[in-house]
Amino acid sequence: MSFMEYMQIPLFQRGMIAAVVTGATLPLLGVVIATLNLTVIRFALMHAGLLGAAIGLSLGMPPLTGALTTIGLGSLLLGPWSDRMKVDTGLTGAFFMTGTMAVAFLLFYKAGVPAMEAFALFTGSLLTVTPREVWFVAALGAIIVVCFTLFYREVQLVLYNYELAESLGVPVGVIRNSLLFLTGLAIGLAIRVVGALLIDGLILLPGLSALSLARDLRSALLLSALFGVGSAVGGFTLSLFFDVPTGPTITLVGVVILAVITAVKGRLYG
Repeated sequence: MSFMEYMQIPLFQRGMIAAVVTGATLPLLGVVIATLNLTVIRFALMHAGLLGAAIGLSLGMPPLTGALTTIGLGSLLLGPWSDRMKVDTGLTGAFFMTGTMAVAFLLFYKAGVPAMEAFALFTGSLLTVTPREVWFVAALGAIIVVCFTLFYREVQLVLYNYELAESLGVPVGVIRNSLLFLTGLAIGLAIRVVGALLIDGLILLPGLSALSLARDLRSALLLSALFGVGSAVGGFTLSLFFDVPTGPTITLVGVVILAVITAVKGRLYG
């Protein structure tokens, strides 16, 4: 089948729309994760998703519903907990990660929850996205773009220097916690699109590629969107023609983009 023939089928149309929207918007949060060194947070929220899946299965709910719920709650709690305990958000994330994992495995044992069904969350595919999920993807993408557009100056100051932002009257805590919440929603969405183990390919890798070239936040955000669309759409298209899973292919394209940028920069400036 040709590309245009694929795009006449609703299944592949939904996959392409989801690829374009997630590729253009989720990497904006990858810039935030990399700049604020929140890499531990994404692992913490992934493990929270596993706990949510276990809770959902024990209550007879779909595991994805439980995972998204706990990821959303976790992203809301991480910032305030860090403030209350007066520790770095990354340390709170490590505490959160180990705690949720421990509870999840206790549930697997005591509630007789089938662990393999919960761990199935660690795989994902654009080809399984439903029409309702496409609308959710579009809504979240629009929220991310609107937030970065309306609060660009505040976000820029928070990413540059916490203390300076606070001295200028920027509500640092609110901005940080809002970014954490959006990151949680993005991770929950990425689990559905590429699977939990490959979240970095959709969110973080385009952000890292952008930061390695950008001179300011605006260019970093624009480049991350460009590389994100390239990874998502390129990976999705290649997966169709070579009959391979979409999630790993999207991630591999992101890896290649970052590797090429790193190699070219090393040759030019090394």
